[in-house]
Amino acid sequence: MTTGNTSITRRNGEVVPFDPERLRRSLVRSGAATDEVEGVVEEVTAQLHEGMSTQAIYKTAFRILRKRSRGVAARYSLKQAILQLGPSGFPFEKYVAALLDHQGFRTQVGVIVQGACVDHEVDVIAEQGEKHFMIECKFHSDPKRKCDVKIPLYIQARFKDVEASWVQRPGHQHKFHQGWLVTNTRFTSDAIAFGECAGCTDQLGPSAQRILA
Repeated sequence: MTTGNTSITRRNGEVVPFDPERLRRSLVRSGAATDEVEGVVEEVTAQLHEGMSTQAIYKTAFRILRKRSRGVAARYSLKQAILQLGPSGFPFEKYVAALLDHQGFRTQVGVIVQGACVDHEVDVIAEQGEKHFMIECKFHSDPKRKCDVKIPLYIQARFKDVEASWVQRPGHQHKFHQGWLVTNTRFTSDAIAFGECAGCTDQLGPSAQRILA
């Protein structure tokens, strides 16, 4: 089969040529070994037909991958499930809060927080002992979309305004405060560089980092 001539249908109804490289990249990100990746791509390509939906392609790839490696298939399935949490970002915010709850944090979702200058609606507030976090969640239903440097720049400015208010609260003077930025896709290299320099973090801990990276 000549895959370049086979058109598939995206979730939004757009018809595009099938690109095996996109499928290959998604399998690699799930942790599949090279031979597993190539085997799945080969079998999916063999079952491809004109107009096949991306959802049907995913289900086919998952079924094949599960026969080869249940662990990798579970990670592949979870990534796809997170992409389907939209279209709004609120379910993703609740998911992030649930991950933190599981790790022993006390969380609040969708909180209006008073800053030193203005009020802010914060996606997730998390506390654990003497640690206090303001967390912004950026959900994308398109896995190709990335958070560029403008996002952490904006979030850091908001966090500094909130932090200036937090440290004035009784008992907060010696607490550890930090702003987090969480996404279900990727950050650009500039966004990562700024986040590391400014003290933001995009990871919730080892288990959550593997899920969301």
